[in-house]
Amino acid sequence: MDEGRKNFLAYQIASGLKFIALEGIRYKIVPPSKEVRLLAEHIYQETLHSLRFDNLITKEKAALFLRGIGKWRPSDDESMKKLEKHLEDKKVDLYRALYHSERQDRLRRTIVMAKKSINNALYRKHSLDYMTLDYHANTTKKKFITAMCLRDGDNDPIYTEQTFGKADSTILENVLTALDADIITIDEFRELARSDPWRTMWNLGKESCISSSPLEWTDDQKTLVTFAKMYDNAYQSMECPPDDVFEEDDMFDGWLIDQRRKREKEQKQKQVDTMKNIPDSAQEVFVFAPTREDADKVYDLNDQDSRVKIQQRQRLIEKKGAVEAQDLPDTQMELRNQQIQEYKEKLRKGR
Repeated sequence: MDEGRKNFLAYQIASGLKFIALEGIRYKIVPPSKEVRLLAEHIYQETLHSLRFDNLITKEKAALFLRGIGKWRPSDDESMKKLEKHLEDKKVDLYRALYHSERQDRLRRTIVMAKKSINNALYRKHSLDYMTLDYHANTTKKKFITAMCLRDGDNDPIYTEQTFGKADSTILENVLTALDADIITIDEFRELARSDPWRTMWNLGKESCISSSPLEWTDDQKTLVTFAKMYDNAYQSMECPPDDVFEEDDMFDGWLIDQRRKREKEQKQKQVDTMKNIPDSAQEVFVFAPTREDADKVYDLNDQDSRVKIQQRQRLIEKKGAVEAQDLPDTQMELRNQQIQEYKEKLRKGR
């Protein structure tokens, strides 16, 4: 993003205002007040319960229809979770490859492919959203908020609550089209949040650089402040990453995911440590899990080496049905290592 767009977006978002020129006339969009937001929620509820929209389907019916034509099945939700987990893993790998440029290039290509797969899956999952009542109600709410915040060249309202839905909507539709064509991307929000001029404004005043109450912040203001606080927390962390990590979103995400997983593992480990009758010298602990979800939580406590060991055991047991402890792959490996160590020790003593 060039400096001109950075300056433009930083001051536009901080002000909460937007100016749009249509056919030589400049219109202004002001931040929505608390009253407008409340009225918009009324509009949303009224739209949901209006008999005029009985031809629209619910989100549940849309999901059933997609399932019926095989476009999105329950198994696809599991596949989506695996894809998201795969993407998280690759972002962590990218962060850990900070000083390995060749590996970074391979991981970046893998991350791009994973993102594309997820986007394609999301497109299939939400392909019928436009036919749902909830989508229509949300669209109507968005239109209402924009209409109530729209001002002409003399700063006078163009629409009122009474005229919304009745007056000529040409100006409103053109304004909405212009807004949709100039959406700020998440990548742009993140770059804004960590660089000047916004970073200096934020460091000097924090939330006060936005004059209104948080209840009256625009969606853009909320998003930018959220990212600004995210970077603040990272800079203040005891394990603050190098500056290079901040400059690349996927690598920074990898650091965040890595930190989150460490916290989750520590919390889970504390829960296990509260269990009674576990000897301090125990190398393995078997925990009864009443549900599959509980079993997954216990499994997540294992490190990567332990997970490999568990998978090897499961494959052998599935193949043979029953296996003695001494015949398990990891046990055999430990015995071989012990024999090698004993042999080395005998050689050393024999000298």
